[in-house]
Amino acid sequence: REPGAGSEGAYAHGGEEFIHVVDGTLEITLDGDQRFVLSPGDSIAFESSRHHAWRAPGPGRTVLIWVNCEPVRPA
Repeated sequence: REPGAGSEGAYAHGGEEFIHVVDGTLEITLDGDQRFVLSPGDSIAFESSRHHAWRAPGPGRTVLIWVNCEPVRPA
């Protein structure tokens, strides 16, 4: 992500998410009031149904491993 990139507001959807910061910094806010600042080596996992917003504050690029899993549907 380029410095200053972000979600431009909170959103929610089905599934689960896992984020691992490889380089740079990521700010993520869950449910409007839980703010986390992640640095290289930090990870976070959460249900995507929680309202979440993110931004890469810079000054350099932020490199992430970001995994989104869709909701599991019964067979």
